[in-house]
Amino acid sequence: MELYSGYFFKIIKKSRREETVNSNIDVGILSAKYGFIKSDEKITAYDRKMNSERAMEIGSTMREELRNYISHEGYNRIIINAGKEYRKAINGFDDGLSVDIYEIIGDGLGLKGQSLKKFLRGDESGIMKVN
Repeated sequence: MELYSGYFFKIIKKSRREETVNSNIDVGILSAKYGFIKSDEKITAYDRKMNSERAMEIGSTMREELRNYISHEGYNRIIINAGKEYRKAINGFDDGLSVDIYEIIGDGLGLKGQSLKKFLRGDESGIMKVN
């Protein structure tokens, strides 16, 4: 988590620093290099972007890693905040799982960021069920 500096990661990190994150939220990361990783997993810095080709290349592995993690941890609800290319990589990860999938809503980064902040603090008005 510490290596990532994107807008949404900044929101999550700030909420963690300020201790405003709902205690029952776990964060997983979809990585263009490493696939699915836990937020406390130690990785080395990299410069790899997710694109359609990379999504096809690592998609099956990423879906399997995500599926296994969800099953192992026993989650019944997953909230996704991912861009178009990352969504391509994980499309269908929930096949065969008894899990509700939600997504952070909002048109544009600013509104999605506000929805994410709300969700991290326990306000679920910024998420929408997708399955």
